[in-house]
Amino acid sequence: MAVDKLFSGFDVTTPTYKEVNGHKITLDVLVPKDLDPGIYPLIVRFHGGFLISGASLFAEWFQPWLIEYALLHKAIIVSPDYRLMPEATGLEILEDLSAAWNWVYNALPAHLGSEIKPDFNKILIEGDSAGGWCAVQSAISQAGKAKAMIAAYPPIDLKIPFFTSAYDRSMVGFPMMPSDIILKHKDTLTKDSICTAASPPDRLDLAFGAIQNGQYVELLGHDPSLFPMERIESASDLPSMFIMHGKDDSAVPYMSSENFVEKMKKLHPDTKVMYHAVPGCEHGLDAKANFETPWLKEGLDFVTPIWLGDNAI
Repeated sequence: MAVDKLFSGFDVTTPTYKEVNGHKITLDVLVPKDLDPGIYPLIVRFHGGFLISGASLFAEWFQPWLIEYALLHKAIIVSPDYRLMPEATGLEILEDLSAAWNWVYNALPAHLGSEIKPDFNKILIEGDSAGGWCAVQSAISQAGKAKAMIAAYPPIDLKIPFFTSAYDRSMVGFPMMPSDIILKHKDTLTKDSICTAASPPDRLDLAFGAIQNGQYVELLGHDPSLFPMERIESASDLPSMFIMHGKDDSAVPYMSSENFVEKMKKLHPDTKVMYHAVPGCEHGLDAKANFETPWLKEGLDFVTPIWLGDNAI
């Protein structure tokens, strides 16, 4: 597959980190070009798509500020694909996230070779939209290992009515989808069906249809481990967090982030959390943001020294 010019500053490789029923699940490793031999910080980044669509290197959803941020700090990016719903359950997605992290710790050093090494003392987790759910889940599972996390417009309070109730609403311009759209899709599947990547708008009708018709949580599952709001009740040693959300987000209401942040501050007052709810911004508010955008600049100024310590620029 051709790599988009957005990633021209990196050498990109795509190893397999897991195999399910003969289906290879891959991640992309982006190493800034022309690095001198040495040890470099790490960004583990998760793509969005409502856990139903999206792909690791889908360029339209890979925000340019993150590319520039990684290049500025000579950071290696690892960006996994993972199984998608409704072919997979939420628990299977969590299994994939765990396997991806195991690959990072156990296989990434050999994959990079003898001259370039990842600094496991400088791990930043990042994700947008459903990737933000993956990022928060990883912040909990990698507690004590990751230094910081950035989550953009994440669906992390999944028990608000927006996700649990069926009612007519347009989401980022998408009209109301038929109530049987998920059922019809499931009728085309076999027990071995697996999907790990899709280039939007492919499968976005499934994603929006599941939410609009109140079926999203049923697809995800009901195990407490799937709900970050519940997981943080027993979590400890969490990384510092920067969460951003647009107040006019029609795809993931900003209350999803706000409720999480409020609970974090009550349960984990010693964990540093910066939260920006930005007025007048839709889903994907950081698509055109840069280092001079005030709320992003403030967030990165907060995260960078925590992530990099003495090496922060």
